[in-house]
Formats: sequence, C-alpha cells, structure tokens
Amino acid sequence: MCKNGKFRFKVTGCLWLLGLVGVHSVSFAQYEYRVGKGESSIEPGENILSLALAGYGIPRGGRFSLEWKERGRLGAVSDAAMISGKLYTLVGGNVGEVDLDKFESGAFVLRQDRYIKLLTAGNNRLFALDARNELLEAAAPRGGNIRWRRVGSVQMAPQALSYHDGRFVLLDTAGVLWTAEDRDGSLVWHPLVTCSGAIDVMSDQRQLYALTDKQEILRYMPDTDWVRIAISNGITYRQDIQLLIASGSGYWALDHAGVLYQARHSSVNQLTVGALLVQQDKQRVAILGADVCGFDADFVNAVKRDIQQTFGISPAAVMVNASHTHFAPVTQRWLTWGPHCQKPDSTYLYTVVKAGIMDALRQAERSLQPANLYVGRSAAQIGRNRSLPEADPPYDQALDVIRVDYEHLDQDDIVFLAGCHPVSDNSGKEDITISPNYPGVARELLLHHSQVRSAMFLQGCGGDINPIDVDHRVTAKKVAATVTGLLDQGTMQQIEGSITFYLDTVQFDSRPWPEDKIKEFRAANEGSEGNVGAEKNVRWADLMLQNIQKGEMPKTMPVFIQTFNIGNWKLVGISRETTTEYSLGVKAIWPDKMVSVAGYCNDISSYLPTNRHIRAGTYEGHDSFFWYGQPNVFPENVYETIVEAIRSKNR
Repeated sequence: MCKNGKFRFKVTGCLWLLGLVGVHSVSFAQYEYRVGKGESSIEPGENILSLALAGYGIPRGGRFSLEWKERGRLGAVSDAAMISGKLYTLVGGNVGEVDLDKFESGAFVLRQDRYIKLLTAGNNRLFALDARNELLEAAAPRGGNIRWRRVGSVQMAPQALSYHDGRFVLLDTAGVLWTAEDRDGSLVWHPLVTCSGAIDVMSDQRQLYALTDKQEILRYMPDTDWVRIAISNGITYRQDIQLLIASGSGYWALDHAGVLYQARHSSVNQLTVGALLVQQDKQRVAILGADVCGFDADFVNAVKRDIQQTFGISPAAVMVNASHTHFAPVTQRWLTWGPHCQKPDSTYLYTVVKAGIMDALRQAERSLQPANLYVGRSAAQIGRNRSLPEADPPYDQALDVIRVDYEHLDQDDIVFLAGCHPVSDNSGKEDITISPNYPGVARELLLHHSQVRSAMFLQGCGGDINPIDVDHRVTAKKVAATVTGLLDQGTMQQIEGSITFYLDTVQFDSRPWPEDKIKEFRAANEGSEGNVGAEKNVRWADLMLQNIQKGEMPKTMPVFIQTFNIGNWKLVGISRETTTEYSLGVKAIWPDKMVSVAGYCNDISSYLPTNRHIRAGTYEGHDSFFWYGQPNVFPENVYETIVEAIRSKNR
C-alpha cells in the first residue's frame, strides 16, 4: 500500500510478505497518535413543530422549517384530538374514531348521549364542551362508547379548547385565552393572555400554540408574549388550516376542506456535528464542527464545562466551529432581529444540538485507535470578496485537508477547511429548507471516494467571502474535486510531534455610544414599520438604553484566539465572523509552517473586520454590529492588534 509517496505496510493482510522479503527488510509504520472520529445528526425531530431559520434578517415575516404533508381526507370535521395515536373527530356534534392507516374507511361514530361542539385531549383523557357549555371528560373510548362526566362549566363564548400542563385552556371569540386548573370541585377560570386573530389553540404539554386567521402559528412565551414560529409561505405551508392537533407522534392539522396534514421539517436531512479527537500520551484535543449559523459564547462555555466533566478534556483543548450555514435553525440570540429570531428554541438547542455535540465526542472517544495524520493544501476558487471596493481585494482561496490514516482501517477520515459563506442565493423551497448548504453536499460527494470513510467541514475566515456560483451544488462539486485531487496526488505532509493547546483573549473597549446619541438614533429610525433596517435600529437603540438603565452595558468586546499545535501542524481558531485577511495575516506569521486558520470558533457575536471594512463603512465594518446588538464597531486597528497579539505570544 502506497500513500503520500512513501510505502507503509499495514499488519492486516500483509504478513504473507514476510516470507518473501524477510523480516529485516520490512519497515512497519510507527503510529504517532490515537485518533477517534464521531458524527451525530442535529436534525430537528418530530417533537418540535417548527423552527425559525437563521442567517438572514429578511423576509420580515421570517423563514421557518414547517412543511405540511397530506395524509388523507376526512370531510367536514369541526374539531379533532388525538390520544395514544388514535384520532377522534367531531362531525355534526358526534365524535368519531379514525384509523390513520385506513382513511378510506372513514370515521367510526362512537355512541354517546351529548351534542359536542369542541374537543381536546390531555393526560390520556378526552375532553369536550357540549351545547350547554358544560365541560366534560371521558377516558379513552372503548367498545364504541363514550361515557362523559361533567367537570365544570364555561361562561365565556368559546371558540377553541385545549389542555396544557394540568390546566384547561379556552379561547373565546374575543381572542382571550382563559385557564382553569384541572382539579376536583368547581372550575375557576382566569384570563391568561390575549391573542388577536386567534382561531385555534393547541398544547403539546410543553408549549402552548395559537393559530391565527392570517395562517400564523404562534408559540406562547410568558416573558415575551407570542412569538411566530410558522407562517403561510405559499410553498411548504400554503394550506388554509383551521385546526392544530398535538400528539405523542408529532403534530397534525386539518384544513377547511377536511384534509389531514402531518407536520414535517422541510429539510435535506444533512445537518450534523462532527468531532475529531486527537491524542498523544496524556494530551488530547477535540475539534468540533457543527452545521449551525453560530453560537453564543455562554452556550459554548457551558458545553465545554460538560465536556470537561464527562470526558476530562480541558475547555482550552476543545474548539467548536460553526459552518455558518444560513439554512439551519436559530441557535444564538439575535436580539435586534424580528422576535422570531431573538431567542433559539431551547428544545432544539439543548436536546438536539448540545446532545449531538456530546454524542459525537462520545463516539470519537470510543473509537480512539492508532493513526497517522497528514495535512495538505490546495486552492479552490469558490468565492469572492463581496465588500471591499478595491480592484484586487484580499481572498484566501486555500483549501486545507487533514487525513486520518488508521492502522486497522482501510479507509480514512478527512477534515477539510475553506473560508466562504454558505449563503448561495437560493430561491423558492431551497430558501426555506434546512440545509448545511455547500459543505453538506461536499461531504456527501467525498464519501464516493474509495479512500474516504467520513468527511468533516470546518469554516475558515469567510466573513467577507461569498460563493461565486449561485447554485451551492456547483460550489460543493468544486470543493469535493479539490479535496479528492489532493488526496489522489499523494503529496500530503505527515504530521509528527507533540500536542499543545492554548486559549487566549484579546479585549477591546466596547466604547458604547452616549445615551443622547442613542436616543437621537432611535428617533431618526422610529415610525418606519415594515422597514427591516429601521426596525432593527430601533431595537438596537432600545437594547442599548436598557443596558444603560440596568447597568449591564458590556465593557469589553472580547476576541478569542485558540491555538492547537498537533506536531508540525498549527490550527488557529478565531471567534466571530472572521474576514479573510485574518487568515492571510496569521499564516504570514509562520511562513515555513503549515498553519490552518478557522473563523467562527467558540463565539460568533459580531463580524471581525479590518480597518479596510471600517473605513469603507461596509456591512462587515459597520451595519452588522447593529444586527449583532454590539455596543459599537471595533476600533480601526482591530486587525493589527489581533495579529500582533498572536505574533507576540507565538503559541
């Protein structure tokens, strides 16, 4: 077996050579490291109804993952509920039971003695409101009968009924939601919240949702009232929904024509988090790459603490990189964006993304085995500098590849790094479909190479670099071709030597605006409803004024610099949306060493521009800081300060 221009004999399958060439003439490989690789899906599951997608402040109404898939036609249904996978429908005051696998059979009408006008379920019980506004309950129907028991009454004009967290929830015709505790004795109703235009209310026992006459689906959040989580977009959600239904198997809806739909996430099902664990003796470092737009530092730090507790790996030895795809669910706080993007869905962030990170690293630890590492570099002309007005703006088109050559495996794991935004100008369904964009397609293409077992992507310094091709699949093909070309050349350099790691911080004074200037800025932008940029500026001003009032204005704007030395290969990870010149500048510090530079590491709380962006007033150097809710832009010498800090520490 010949790799990288040198012969290397694996023990497996090669022992027969001993008898031919003699023991002393065979040179067995010395494996420098123990390496493990893990990968876990971070696709949202059916326990999440819909998620806002990150990366774009437009359209104003938001981009959401919900897609309705038709399951069958039920006819003129006025209400419905599910218990243990069984669907109960209300038609003409009668409750029927529907076998979801046999729609053509229609509903089996249950025997009952009440005229029912509203229906819901909770705690494995069926609840109803009859014609006299009496609230009824029944255990799951058996033998074709429903036996109702009165539990209370309603004085309001009811429009929809639900059951949430041990309480009845009633929506009246004025859009007011009322709640009453589910307990023995007379029910006492209390107003909870108003939802203008609401036509239905639904609970999955964790969250409370409302459907409006504008075909918006809203989630109730006590600290912020209602937040939009889906809206009719004419593509994945174009139905005229009248009812929402939650069950243990997910979410359902009925339209006015009686068609039943099941909720799905519009996705290409490629979102992953990858983990590479490299160990030599007692030193080990973990490199994590996740298909998300970005992370907040507090989330990453919490994950690193859990990693230290679970795996014994120092936080300074864990690098978390975001691919920055603009087609993943929101995973960080965008406090000056529309309300639907201001906070990530906690279920997705913690039970999917965080759990995925831990699972990928757990796989990597379990699979640790002897391996050699190789590094190589090629060039992929996939992007362009989108902002700087110069005739020849900077762009680092390097594409770095790390190959893991295992002692006992015939295929290799690879890590590839390129600096370019995953923001292909998709339209139609692609714009509202969960996707890692070109990195995901490139990974899939690389799996067709006979030498590649798995592929993991790291985002480089692509803050001001956009793809030159509109179709992300074209970009992916270029990336994959460049990687496979490098693998096939056999010229990659072996990585040899000890492991060291460092995590440094460069602090910049936040230099917040004076209060009077903030108020003037707010006044200049208010009253422009529908103008996304002006609305963002008002939210930014309100956020800054709130920080002043509460004494919570950030005093500094930190930039984190993480350095991994794995033998003769140096990986530098920089926080924030790092622009391309940082990659070029950091590599120039060590011209005779193989240095890879990843941006988007550990904290993506703003852009990291250079004085060129700041002086030119480009998006990266000015307006983006308002989108990120930062106190101010960086000083003009930010680039020089960071590069000099890296140079002087010489990690």
